[in-house]
Amino acid sequence: MQALDLAIQNFAVAEHLLHLHQLFAGAGVYEPGTTFAVALCTEMSVPQGTALHHIKNPHAILGIHGSVSVPSCLTATQGLDMLLRQAVVVSCSALESFLWDILRENALTVIRARGRKADDSLKNITLTLDDYLSLDEYPDSDERLRQIILRRFERGALYDLEKIDEIMGILTVKDFWKEISAQTGFDAKEIRSRLGEIINRRNEIAHRADRPQDGTPLEQCDPHGLRPITHAWTSTRITTAKAFVQSAAVAVKKALDQLELIIAQKEEQKLARQTLQTPAPAAPTDTVEIPTP
Repeated sequence: MQALDLAIQNFAVAEHLLHLHQLFAGAGVYEPGTTFAVALCTEMSVPQGTALHHIKNPHAILGIHGSVSVPSCLTATQGLDMLLRQAVVVSCSALESFLWDILRENALTVIRARGRKADDSLKNITLTLDDYLSLDEYPDSDERLRQIILRRFERGALYDLEKIDEIMGILTVKDFWKEISAQTGFDAKEIRSRLGEIINRRNEIAHRADRPQDGTPLEQCDPHGLRPITHAWTSTRITTAKAFVQSAAVAVKKALDQLELIIAQKEEQKLARQTLQTPAPAAPTDTVEIPTP
């Protein structure tokens, strides 16, 4: 399932951002002893006495060549929180990309299996004249139908949880949230709550740079005047979103396996009808030669 593979790759980017935040958290300017500085110059293959910047926290000591500027966010109070905000944005992109990709991958299967009983979102697809004329380049009827579906379901933004329910309904997934709860071991309400929180936070970051609402007291803001965000909050919700995607992929596959069975049965019935309608070949006429006297 390509949609799942791409989503996992995107979630890996968000997880790397979390790791970077954890690695550099609490870093400050550090002045090492002479022995350490000399050893570091040797390892970096630069002359002794070369200007170096040093950053240290409980996890690591970082030596940086003096010609390279040190980002101020490394040592500023909560300066690395930008990594957490970007992790929120990336994980939401992974989530919404998965939902649209899995729909685009499998909508044709739904139509082939259910026909006129498919969801209204598939039955009521409309085309522009340009869309219609561009379909002439696809001689195969299934490929034309697939292109129509792709034009209808262009990638969109995931602004709330209702779109998830709509997509799963189109893909004929029954008892979707119950299935997700069973696979993850978490209550469906908790999963929906966490997904809603990270989606809303992404919207705040994308549209307001995560600034607080007007009138918010300064003590409720971080040192940069933004809404506070923590590693624990971000990590929990990214983990939930990733587990949701993995569980949703399993639920969708179960539904599609049933649809594939329906398609196979239809093909068998079609082949049987064609066999019955095909006239049997005429039996050969046996001829007897009568010898002449």
